[in-house]
This record gives sequence, C-alpha cells and structure tokens, in this order.
Amino acid sequence: MRNLLKWSLNHKLITLGATTLLFISSISLLAVGMIGTEFIDAGDRGEFYVRLKMPKDATIEQTNFITLQAEELLKGQPLITSLFTSVGVEENGSIESNQAEINVKIVDYDKRNVSDKEYARQIKLFLQQHIVEAEVTTVPVSLFGGSDDAPIEMYIMGDNMDEILSASSLIVDNLKKIPGISDLKISVEAGSPEIAVTLNREKMARLGISQLAVGEALNYAFTGNTDIKYRDDNREYDINIRLDRFDRKSKSDIENLTIINNDGAEIKLKQIASISESESPSRLERYNRISSVTISSMVVGRPSGDVGDDVMTTIEGLDLPDSIQIKYAGDMENQEEGFGDLGTVMLISLILVYLLMVLLYNSYTHPFVIILSIPLAIIGVFFTLGLTMTPLGIITMLGILILIGLVSRNGILVVDFINQQLEQGVTIKEALLEATSRRFRPILLTTISTVVGMIPIAIAHGAGAEWKNGLGWVLIGGLICSMFLSLVIIPLVYYLFYRLRERLTNQ
Repeated sequence: MRNLLKWSLNHKLITLGATTLLFISSISLLAVGMIGTEFIDAGDRGEFYVRLKMPKDATIEQTNFITLQAEELLKGQPLITSLFTSVGVEENGSIESNQAEINVKIVDYDKRNVSDKEYARQIKLFLQQHIVEAEVTTVPVSLFGGSDDAPIEMYIMGDNMDEILSASSLIVDNLKKIPGISDLKISVEAGSPEIAVTLNREKMARLGISQLAVGEALNYAFTGNTDIKYRDDNREYDINIRLDRFDRKSKSDIENLTIINNDGAEIKLKQIASISESESPSRLERYNRISSVTISSMVVGRPSGDVGDDVMTTIEGLDLPDSIQIKYAGDMENQEEGFGDLGTVMLISLILVYLLMVLLYNSYTHPFVIILSIPLAIIGVFFTLGLTMTPLGIITMLGILILIGLVSRNGILVVDFINQQLEQGVTIKEALLEATSRRFRPILLTTISTVVGMIPIAIAHGAGAEWKNGLGWVLIGGLICSMFLSLVIIPLVYYLFYRLRERLTNQ
C-alpha cells in the first residue's frame, strides 16, 4: 500500500480521475438497469395461495365442486404437504360466492430444487390445463404472512365512468406487453347479471302493501331468516329459512313471489312491480371521493421496482383524456416513500457525522476528508449488487446506512494518525506514507472480522433468506472497497487540502 500511495501522489489527476470514473460507473449500473429495485423481497416461505374464480352467476355449491376438483389435483403433487381452503372469499366486506382460495404449503427448501414462486407458476399452468371452468391465479405470501396481492397497483380516477373504463382498458392492453407482468386484472369488470324490481307505489298504496314488507319478503325468500335457533346442549346453531332453490332460480319465480298485505290477502309481486333482467357494474369504487377503477398485477421473473418503472413509462406515453388521473399504489407507492425516507435519513446522518467530527477535530477540512470514505464504499456496494444480481431494496439501503458509521472509522484512523505524525514534526509526505503503512493492519483486521461475520448472511439459503442476502452483500462490498481505496484516496485528498491551506496561508 505504501508504494501504491507513492505512485498516487506522483499521479494525482490519474488517481482521482480513475476513482471518479469508478464512482460514476457504479452509480450507472442502477441507471441502466443492471441493478434492479424492489420494495422488499419476502423470500422463499414455502407456501402460496391458489385462487379460483368462477363466472359471476356461479353459486357457492358450484364453486365448492370445482374447488374440490382442484384440491384432488393438488393432493397428487409430491411437493405439496398441506392445503387449507376457503370457499366464498370475502372481498370488500362482502362474500363472493364465485371465488375460492387455497393456501398451499410445500416441502422445506432443502428438499426441493425449485423456488416457491416458480413452483406456484407451475401449479397455475397445471390447474389451467385441467380446470377450464374457473380462472386460476396464484399469489405469493408476503413477508408478514398474508397474501402479497399486487406489487403493481394503480387507481384510475375521473369524473365519467365510461371514460375511466375506456382508459383502464387501454392501459391494460399496453401493460400486457411489459416483461414480468403476470395476472393483470381490473377491479371493475363487465356488468354482473341481475333482476331489477321497480315498484309501483300507486298500486302498492291501493293494495295495502308497504315498501318495507316487499323488502323483507325478498330478503327472506332469497337470503333467508336465521331468527330461529337449534340448541344442542351448550351449542347453538342457526336455522336459515328461505325458498327452496327450485323456487328461486328464474325471473318468473320472482314475479310470482307472494306478499301478504295489511288485510291478510295474498298479492303477487308482479301485481305491484315491473321485473326485468339487466346488468349492473360488478363494483363501484371511489378513491378520495372520486370514481375510480383499480388495476393490479403480479410480477414474475423481474424486480418489482423495474417493472413499476416500465409501467409508469408506458402510461406516460399513452394518450389519455385530461380528466383521467393516475394514482400509483402497492409496492410502487411503498418503494417511492421508503426510498425517499431512507434517502433523507442518510443525508441527515451524513450531516450529523460531519458536524460531530467538526467538533472533535476543531476543523472543517479533516472531517470532509473522512466523509470521502463513504462514497468510496458506495463504489463497492453497487458493483457487488451488480455482480451478485441482487436488487436494491429497503433492506439493502439499511445496509448502506450502517456503512456510513462503519467506513467512517477507516478515515478516522488514517487522518488521526497523519495529524499525530505532523505534530511530531514529520513531513507531510512521510506522514501520509507512514499512516498508510501503519494503519493498514488494524483496518485490514477490523474489515476482515466484519466481512467474515457477514458471509453467512450473504450466502444463506432457505426460507426467508433472500431478503437478508442483500444486507450481507452491501456490507461486504462496501467494507472491502472502502478498505483499499481509503488508504490511497484519503491520504491523497488530505495532501491536496494541506497544500491548498499552505498556499492560502502564504498569501
């Protein structure tokens, strides 16, 4: 290191230019997409969800029948260990009888050679070949155990629902072309079939029937009444009383529904109302009190941040009406907020570290020289992420935040020793060479001890290990790069500031 520093002092522009080029090229790895971005990787948890969606008019019995077929197919797969099924999935506060969800758990990580995400994709394709009655999707499990529904999610808002649906359709058609997009769906689909009952208030008044009586009759006939209970010892069961399925399956059944008026006479519903078949929106959504439609998508084979960037670029290139507003959500929103907050925290920590060292050294130049060890570490961070193909996420950014304190130690050791040598009357160049020579050993030992401790985290495999790997690689790359460059660049910059101060003093 002593000879390398001698060469650097004799070739200052080449050394500083090469270091600057290394820093710019490392940052460019992120700009050109060689380093992906994502919010957080849940890792391989060994489980996922299979979702089945039947046609809108499917009954819960029909959904259950198809779900049983899916269960039998899944039980025959050797890697699957357990299944937990819910038929009639709750969505937006209501039970959707045409949907079912199966929680699938597979064997431990060391007993298979495929990740849970890839295996979920294989299971999806397998079920699609054997179950044509239902739409099959697979959903990974999030870091906290729930379903990770939509890394890519956005709200399409506007004043006119027709414009919103048209814009949503255009966006979906273009997003399908983006690599990594999977299971793209829109929340408001084609209208759901319904039977509309329009009451004639004049006839109701003449026949002595109230609107409340009509509502209760329809509710009891099709939903049922559970006021009556069946008790068995200490247990109580609901008894649901409603029309038999045979009497509630057509429009004519509703027309002939009998309602008792105030005089006890039987009145047919068709006598006081017009009944017609129609379609209604499958869902009415609002975001910030504005009509909206939600577009969501899973991500396969690419970091969610990269896919999100492509999504925003694609949407910006579309010719959408001026009244349409786009609000990004999901991991796209979380990543933007998380990266912004951590960036602010890093800036504050740099300022605090600098101010603290200003107080300790009673100088503004020495702390600035020490702070340069941090961008030197950044070079190693991004090159390591690129070589290991690890995306930049919240956890890896936390690793960079930790590096601010770790690598500043290298600069402090070098600068502090240079100051001691200068106080003893040693020349500036000899002080720099002696600092590099004498501080190389302690910096090397502390760096090696930390790097060795990080290796198990960086190369770990198993359930949930992926989200920690990035933290390990960031610390390893940053510490190693900072160790070597700090022993050359920091003395060189110190020398430049020393000579500049001498010139200013002589003037």
